[in-house]
Amino acid sequence: MAFNRQTDIAQVLRQRIERAIQAGAIGAGDRLPSTREVATELDADPRVVMAAYRRLAEEGLVEMRARSGVFVASRAPGADRRAARDPLASKQDWVVDLLVDGVMRGVPGPEMPALLARSIAAREVRTAVIATSDDQTLGMCRALKEDFGLACQPVRAADMESAVARMAKYKEDALPTAIRRAQLLITTDKHGPWVTRLAHQLGKRVVVASVRPDLVSDEWLLLMGGPVFVVAQDQRFLRLLRAYLRESPQAAALEANVHMLVAGRDDLSVIAVDAPTYVTEAARHLLGRTHIPGRLIPTARFFAKDCVRAILEQVVELNASRS
Repeated sequence: MAFNRQTDIAQVLRQRIERAIQAGAIGAGDRLPSTREVATELDADPRVVMAAYRRLAEEGLVEMRARSGVFVASRAPGADRRAARDPLASKQDWVVDLLVDGVMRGVPGPEMPALLARSIAAREVRTAVIATSDDQTLGMCRALKEDFGLACQPVRAADMESAVARMAKYKEDALPTAIRRAQLLITTDKHGPWVTRLAHQLGKRVVVASVRPDLVSDEWLLLMGGPVFVVAQDQRFLRLLRAYLRESPQAAALEANVHMLVAGRDDLSVIAVDAPTYVTEAARHLLGRTHIPGRLIPTARFFAKDCVRAILEQVVELNASRS
């Protein structure tokens, strides 16, 4: 697909750079792909790419150095890990688009904060997360808390099997308390069919979560150019991760560079000093204060866009039903 508009290319580069900073793949002062490299990749006019980079420079995200290239700006949000993040920096266009859309729909700008606050008051939405392993349930709970404000209760699918079987005999009290009290059930593709049936039987809302198709994207490939370590609590999670990585076009490189360890079983001293290391939420709980040699990288936002929308729709509808 060819990109010929400055705003389109600026948006692609902005998202890529911000995600790479968040992933820990790049930081202040790191060189970015040249104008020519980006133009070739995006099938665009180099002059348009240069204009897009200048736009990002005006936003403070990048620095353009004569005869040297383009670099991550020292004042870019999150680029300097010692600096506080500014959630509004480099997002002005998005904020303006949101306000414009609201005004055009008849919602005055000053009223929007209160309307949004009422719509996404997620702390009132009781949620249970059902998945195979603690790595999945706790990881999803953390993401749902950070991105949506949802306070979730994790439930392992194995703990549900016998209870669901007893549900056929109309013994709802056999279900875990987290399920009985929940208004919203969130699960994975693997368990989607039976959790959906259960939710309908109980009169509860349900979302089958999906993962971003571009999760292994450019910013993560920057990390995976060398040894990367993943530490999980459950071998089953690592098998799922391996299967996911095999679907990537860069599967061979990922297979060679991504090393997976089980917390409490494998020797963590094999992790190279400062090597990018991802530790699941469940493994963090298990390891406690155990020292990990690598450079810990934050979790990427892994929910797909349609999944994010489905979750927000449920939260907004549940809040609307109470008002």
